[in-house]
Amino acid sequence: MEKRTKGVAVLARGVATCSTQAAVYGQCVSSSYKDIQKDMCLKEFQAFKECVQHAIKRKW
Repeated sequence: MEKRTKGVAVLARGVATCSTQAAVYGQCVSSSYKDIQKDMCLKEFQAFKECVQHAIKRKW
């Protein structure tokens, strides 16, 4: 498997592992998408990001 393809696969598994955090972040964004503001969902995004990073670290 090409290195780039492997990286995408690892990222995809990391995102799939964090579906709960992704859903919370998505709900935050969609709740006010007509009036979105910078850092509006920062707490939710950070939780999702940290989860994905943790999941990816276990795969590499």
